[in-house]
Order: sequence, then C-alpha cells, then structure tokens
Amino acid sequence: MGRVLGVDVGTRRTGLAISDVLGITCRPLMVFRANDTKDIVRHIITAVQEHEVEAIVVGVPRSLRGTPNQQLAHTETVIKLLRHTVFIPVHTWDERYTTKMARRLVRSGDEVDAVAAAFMLQNYLDAQERRS
Repeated sequence: MGRVLGVDVGTRRTGLAISDVLGITCRPLMVFRANDTKDIVRHIITAVQEHEVEAIVVGVPRSLRGTPNQQLAHTETVIKLLRHTVFIPVHTWDERYTTKMARRLVRSGDEVDAVAAAFMLQNYLDAQERRS
C-alpha cells in the first residue's frame, strides 16, 4: 500500500497523520496553521514529498443529520484543489467524532488536530484491511 497521509482540514489549523509503509498503523504527524485553501494544499504537498506518500485521505466533516455545513464546503474545496494538483489518489473518509475522541487524549489545540487526523486515518486503514 505505501505511506498514506491523513488530513483533518480546519478553518485555522489542519492536522496531519501518517501511516507506516505497510499501511497498517498510523501516528499523528503535525499541525499547521493556514486558512487559505491554496496554503493548506501547499503544506499537504510538502508533507507528501517529504514522507513519500502514495495516497491521501481527507476527513469529511459530515453533520449527524447529513446536512451540508460551512466546514464541509471548505473541506470540499481543499479536496478538489488537491485532486487537481497531486498525482496520487485522494480519498475521503468520514471524520465524525474524531476530534471528540482526540480531546479525550490531549488538551492542546494543536495536538488535538493531529490526533484527530490519526483517528480518522486509522479508521480508513482498518476498513481497507477488512476489504482485503
């Protein structure tokens, strides 16, 4: 499978997580501050290059009712720009409850975003393993 980058897009901070080379486990990688979609994509591309990432998974912030919200629109814009910029697969995955779970482990705002990205990415990796 190769390394997979998990992305938890935020309006102020974006958290990244990275998988191992086998795509079995992952860990929080970093958090960066950016609110412009082009800046967010630049940071993601830098991480892709530095860590030799073969796929990206972006967490999609769906509401419990499934209705669109402002964060969803922002995230979808980032996804579209990523798909037009990188030459590796860009997948999406439901990120509901990941921030809540991350807040149970860490208190720092910056750490929470990377840990939430790791929860989302691990859910994705586990689902891929079950499909195999």
